[in-house]
Amino acid sequence: MKLLHKVLGIGTLGLIVALPLISPVQASFPQVKEMIAQVSPKPVIKLNLAAAKKSVVVTAGEQPVVKWENLEDGVVVNPGDILRYTVSSANPGKTAAKDFSITQPIPEKMVYELNTATSKNQAEVAFSIDNGKTYVAKPTITVKTEDGKTIEQPAPAETYTHIRWKFGSLAPATDIAAMYEVKVQ
Repeated sequence: MKLLHKVLGIGTLGLIVALPLISPVQASFPQVKEMIAQVSPKPVIKLNLAAAKKSVVVTAGEQPVVKWENLEDGVVVNPGDILRYTVSSANPGKTAAKDFSITQPIPEKMVYELNTATSKNQAEVAFSIDNGKTYVAKPTITVKTEDGKTIEQPAPAETYTHIRWKFGSLAPATDIAAMYEVKVQ
C-alpha cells in the first residue's frame, strides 16, 4: 500500500506540476485564434484607364461646344489633338485602402496640358519633372538669366513626366476618378 501511495503521490504531484505547464498553452491558444481572425484581408483595388479625344463643335447659335469621343484600341491621333485620360478606381472589398494614391506617367510624344489634373474626390495632386523621383504641387526649374543670375521659374509643360493623386484612404464600396489632359506632339 505504501508503494501505491508513493506512486499515487508522485502521479498526483506530476499532475499538479503538469497542469500549470498545460494551462498557459491552453489559455493562449484562443488568443492566437482571435489574432488570426482579426487579421483582415488586403483591399482589392481595381483600376481602369480610359482615353477620350477632344473635339469642338460649333452649334447653330455659333457657340463652341466641347465634346469628348472615347478612344478605342488602334485609333489614330494626330499632332495637336487633345486627349483626356481618366483613371478610375474602385474598392469592392471590405477593407479600406490606406494611403491610396494613383501615379500616372505622361505618355511618350505627349505634353501635359497645365492645370488640367483634377479628381472626383478632392485628391492632393503633385507632379514630377524627374521621371517620378520627386513630386511637388508646383514644379520649378532653375534658369540663368542674361545677366548671369540664377532664378527659379515654373516648369514648362514639356518637362512634366508624371502626375500623382493622393486620396488618403479609399473606403470599401467607394470609387474615385482622376483626370488629366495632354496634347499630342
